[in-house]
Amino acid sequence: MLISKGLLALPGAEELRRASIRVEGGTIAEISESLSARAGEELVDASELIVLPGAVDPHVHFDEPGFTHREDFLHGTAEAARCGVTTVIDMPCTSMPPVIDVAALRNKLSYISRGALVDYALYGGVSGQSLEASLGPGGSGGSMEELATEVVGFKCYFISGMDSFSRVEPADLARVLAKAARLGRPVLLHAEDYEIVTQATARLKAARAGEPYPWSDYADSRPESAEIAAVSRAVELAGENAKGLHIVHVATAAAAEIAHRAGATCETCAHYLAFGREDFAEKGAALKTAPVVKGRSERELLWRLLSEGKIDFAASDHAPSTREEKETGNPWTAYGGIPGVGTNRLYLLSEGLLARRLSLARFLEAAGMAAARRYGLSSRKGSLEKGKDADIVLVDPEASTRVEGAKLLSKGKITPFEGMSLRGEVLATYVRGHLAYDAAAAREGKSGAAPDLPGILAEPGSGKFLSWGRT
Repeated sequence: MLISKGLLALPGAEELRRASIRVEGGTIAEISESLSARAGEELVDASELIVLPGAVDPHVHFDEPGFTHREDFLHGTAEAARCGVTTVIDMPCTSMPPVIDVAALRNKLSYISRGALVDYALYGGVSGQSLEASLGPGGSGGSMEELATEVVGFKCYFISGMDSFSRVEPADLARVLAKAARLGRPVLLHAEDYEIVTQATARLKAARAGEPYPWSDYADSRPESAEIAAVSRAVELAGENAKGLHIVHVATAAAAEIAHRAGATCETCAHYLAFGREDFAEKGAALKTAPVVKGRSERELLWRLLSEGKIDFAASDHAPSTREEKETGNPWTAYGGIPGVGTNRLYLLSEGLLARRLSLARFLEAAGMAAARRYGLSSRKGSLEKGKDADIVLVDPEASTRVEGAKLLSKGKITPFEGMSLRGEVLATYVRGHLAYDAAAAREGKSGAAPDLPGILAEPGSGKFLSWGRT
């Protein structure tokens, strides 16, 4: 296949470059201004299009096995492909059993390998109840060591809402980080201070004395100070292993600054760049996540840190739910999470690159290159380069995409981005040179083996399992 004369987003370039890409055997064989089609070669005219590398979303909860009423790999990866995401990394905590040992990982793979439409990697987990088994006797052996060759990092929580995956005590984080450093894997931390959040929650619930709870109470229960205190404590405990620490879904700019100064990495999400707590009045439960969005003034600070590279990349924290779980009428019981794997990429393209908040180089880092590098996938993923996988996305920059929850391919349909018009439209997504999503087919209601997923032409199970350094 030859993708001809597109505006290519190439690593290290300050501007889009007019060139063509030849794909052979699922990889990028050549990139040049002077390529012409060979006899029998498929020709794709990209002369009016931007050609992007497939995005890497390093933070999704596709809930399989165990919670597939909310999401599964077939629908989650379909939504990813629809919006130009060609690699996802799934969290260990929202499947049953959670991925805290090799047996659980093998069990999970036996399910998700049947449905995945894009490539995927997995994290292992270390929870409070699995701590000693994960570390092993005296810190040697243990399930972390057994998992290390299969996973691209380990996830921990300072505060958790899951009985099956409890928080680790801060004092134990240093042990986990030291173990992970010996294994050459990062530790991903949900960093909100347990005492601040639980005490604020109890105080706010008690103050209402049976009256209806406003959304401002939920926002107040997870203040900026909870993130700042947790990240400060985490980097202090990490010490010389701070470079192995990654803070997930940062909503507070000061917390990101602390992580960056210590040598740790961090991510933010599109919903923190797009909304503030003031938007709960309109969005309600559709905007509930943890951490919660902060004041609108925080958005521009997060954009600035992302543009400067102090926030390393943007992830979705994709975590949808059913309408019954989401719309309970109570801020405390409504499910916390949104279906973000598609909107995260579209928002970053529209309001980052095309709105010129992000340079081309920073957009490419934020949308895939930095995550691929952080999680040992950069030899094949994250950029348009000779020898890498032909994960290629064709975008019409003159078109727009209107976010409509009913049209998301995820099982989750409730999104705070509902009705938003974003610049750019993904016309085609290729995974290792194979057309996974085609917008023209979607408009005609056509699909491949999954009839309820318009535009999806990839075969369920065609996605490939990736591990650190081995793709």
